[in-house]
Amino acid sequence: MTDYQTRSYWLGHKPYEPTGRLDGDLSADIVIMGGGFTGLWSAIQLKDADPALDIVLLEANVIGYGASGRNGGFAMTMVERNIAQLVRRVGPEQARAQHLAMVETLHEIEQFARDEEIDADITNPGLLTISNGPEQDLRIQQDLDAAEKLGLSDFHELDGAACQELVHSERLRCGHWEDGSLLVDPAALARGLKAAAMRRGVRIYESTPVDSLEAAPGGRVEARTAFGAVSADRGLIATNAYAHAIPALRKYLFTIYAYITLTERLTDEQWSRVGWEKRMGVEDKRIMPHFHRPTADGRILWGGRDAPCSAHGPDPKFDRDPYIFGRLEETFRWTFPQLHDVKMEHAWAGPVCGTYNVMATIGWLKGERLLYALGYAGHGVGPSHLAGKMVRDLMLDQKTQLTELPMVTLKPRALPPGPLKAAIINTGQRLLMKVDDTGGKGGGPLAKLALKLLQ
Repeated sequence: MTDYQTRSYWLGHKPYEPTGRLDGDLSADIVIMGGGFTGLWSAIQLKDADPALDIVLLEANVIGYGASGRNGGFAMTMVERNIAQLVRRVGPEQARAQHLAMVETLHEIEQFARDEEIDADITNPGLLTISNGPEQDLRIQQDLDAAEKLGLSDFHELDGAACQELVHSERLRCGHWEDGSLLVDPAALARGLKAAAMRRGVRIYESTPVDSLEAAPGGRVEARTAFGAVSADRGLIATNAYAHAIPALRKYLFTIYAYITLTERLTDEQWSRVGWEKRMGVEDKRIMPHFHRPTADGRILWGGRDAPCSAHGPDPKFDRDPYIFGRLEETFRWTFPQLHDVKMEHAWAGPVCGTYNVMATIGWLKGERLLYALGYAGHGVGPSHLAGKMVRDLMLDQKTQLTELPMVTLKPRALPPGPLKAAIINTGQRLLMKVDDTGGKGGGPLAKLALKLLQ
């Protein structure tokens, strides 16, 4: 793809030279489909565990072309909708283990980038989660209660004054602070991981879409492309939303689109109007949440709210939607009326892959030859590193504490077929947005049903 620079601000604001495509047939120990965070972290973890492994990674477009290069750049501990929902889903013991594994994985991401000298503007400013409406106050308290129940020390309650001291907006009612969350330039991180993988001997081919995955003689798998085939002992599907093309996985997945806007660079005087001296990431407690953060070059990234479902998987027609971008700017102006003179300069969208459990899922297809790792529901920057470690252990036939975590043990549930799936999700989201936009008062009985299904 020659237009990758236009897919997001991250993919276009720094120069990048893609590697060549596959040319001819290859044999390897492991073939990885997907050049995003999951595929790259998995390749690195496997090579670090066993440098003798011969690994080939195939990317259909360029490294980070999908969600890995289009997200907001939040590396968080979140693997479910929130910590309270995680406890309800898997119980306190597993929830605590999953959360602590994520705390450790964020430290490892930061350390790895430092060791490998990856310039991805990585900072560790913490995460502020806020309520900007009465109905959201309860969700803040549910998270705090869950964190206390789990004995977590990295969640801290904040009243409205404390929130507004961190970010100057009268819309902030209360919130909680979480230590340790990272902010990154996601495309730069993906490209840095590519270089780290290649230094370890991973063979990476871009502009090489896989047309089919087939059984090969001797119990091997074969990834076939228009330019050659890769035969391997085992394969990893790490294509996230693009796994919709695989019937055996499609029934478990849905594809929605996340939208992001980005301001022009703020002057020092404009920054003084909003404070934000800690330069941390912020997420609100709407059902369809907003997420916002400063960038290294002095902009404000503002994303979230609408998230339409695509019945047929990733579809470029969803990449631009002026109506949704306008709704995002509307809530930006509502939150920061003092920034009336700050213009929006960039806007984009990217495909998000989710499962019924709203949690990444890792498991085997076709016996133990073809592994999949995907379904982060918009929070994959951090968990993809943990997924890479789980892939490593499963590929090397090791049963570890990581392979006993919910991302592996909680199996996905089948969803309705494509058009019906999209209709249900889009209808539910319209109802939930009505709830958000009316402060919890709109939407009627169907909205209450949709809310109950989220519990």
